[in-house]
Parts: sequence; structure tokens; C-alpha cells
Amino acid sequence: MAVQLEVVKFRDLVTIQSLPRFVPGFVQPTLEIKGEDFSSVEEVLINEVTSPEFIIINQFTIYAQLPKAAQNKISSVEVISNKFTRTTAASKLSFSIGNKTKSIEGILKLMQLFVKWLLQSPGSDIFNIERGGGLQEMVGSITDSRRMDGIIGVLTRSIQNTTNQIRSAQTNMTQLPLSERLLTAELADFDVFSDHMEIRARIKLVSLAGKEAVTALVL
Repeated sequence: MAVQLEVVKFRDLVTIQSLPRFVPGFVQPTLEIKGEDFSSVEEVLINEVTSPEFIIINQFTIYAQLPKAAQNKISSVEVISNKFTRTTAASKLSFSIGNKTKSIEGILKLMQLFVKWLLQSPGSDIFNIERGGGLQEMVGSITDSRRMDGIIGVLTRSIQNTTNQIRSAQTNMTQLPLSERLLTAELADFDVFSDHMEIRARIKLVSLAGKEAVTALVL
């Protein structure tokens, strides 16, 4: 099975159950976080900024130092695992290679391909000017949060166009394993966060091997 360098990172979001208090006795403001299973956590984001330092107290508790940008107000907290388990809770997506390079294969390789093509603008690749779902063009566009039908339509078309392009490209790849061949892709759900001017979409992929994966995109 061929492998590929990971450039799109997918990491599971660990469910947070509560933020009970600020921990007393610490020099820097430190937040206590309670959740389901913190045994594989690699990063804590507070207001979308990486916590300078965190301590895993036990499987269900983390102490996370507040970044300077979050010391006046906490608007969001995310706990990110170092795993990608294809859970229906979805994953956090980022574009980076990191300090240590990593190769990927199977459904994760398929997801990386799908996300890259979904965001790509048609015409940006001189060798294949039709390739791309064009979703990146939505980022930063002006949208009325009360009228989402048009945005959902654009998302759905982008996903379907990307699906058709990948299926077509894979037709003659006789050595490609079933786990890396795309069967279906669909918009799983869609949320609007007006306060943050964000649209969050979850997309579910299914390979010909029957493996499923869900990724989250923030636009």
C-alpha cells in the first residue's frame, strides 16, 4: 500500500464536560477542564490559541494555563487528541507538516486528498484547470446568517463536484487499495455561529472498503 506525507492534520476533538473553576495556587491563570478521556491529549486551545502549558491530572482532568489573549474572556475551549479514530464527533483540521514528518495511508490519506481538492479553486492547477471544489472561495465572503439555503447549496455542490472528480481520477488506478477509493461523501451537518462569524460543516466520507471518517471545516 502506497503512503503519503501528511500535510493535512486530522485530530480528534475530546468531549469537554465542564470547566468548573480556575485552579488556586498557580502563578499564571490556570483553568480546570473536565472531560471524557484525556489520556491522549496533545494540545489545548483556549479562544483558538494554544495553551502555553497544560498538565493531565488524570484521565478526566486537565489543568491548562490561559494564553494572554484569553485572560480577559474565555469564549471557546478545545481539547485535541493525538489520535484520529474516525469518530462521529469529528476531527480538528489543520494544515502543517510539523516538527516530525508522518506518512499516512488508507482512509486518512483519502480524507487528505478530499479536503485538498474540495478547497482548491478551479483554474489554480495549470495541468488540470477543472480540478477543485472551490470551497476556499467561500472563506471571508459576506453572508446573511439568517439565509443559509444558498450557502448549504454551495457546500453541497462543492462536495458533489469533488466526489465526482476523485472518482473519475481513481477509475484507472488499478493498484489503488479499496480503503483509499472514494465511495461517497456527504454533508453530515452544518452550524452557524454568528457571534464568531463562522460556518462549521462536518463532512462524512466512505471508502469502497466500507471505512467511514468525518472531518470538520470552519469557514
